[in-house]
Amino acid sequence: MFRSTADGLRCVLMPVEEWRLRRQQLQRHCDNGGNGCPVYGQYLTKRRS
Repeated sequence: MFRSTADGLRCVLMPVEEWRLRRQQLQRHCDNGGNGCPVYGQYLTKRRS
């Protein structure tokens, strides 16, 4: 869910402010197609419910 937005390239599953704080930890998951990403995992869990 790493997309280009008006606020720049970021994860669209979280607010801009949170992305700015957590980018260093999450960027590697984004570069790897979302594999192992805790944010994407939570999204999928909620979507299945």
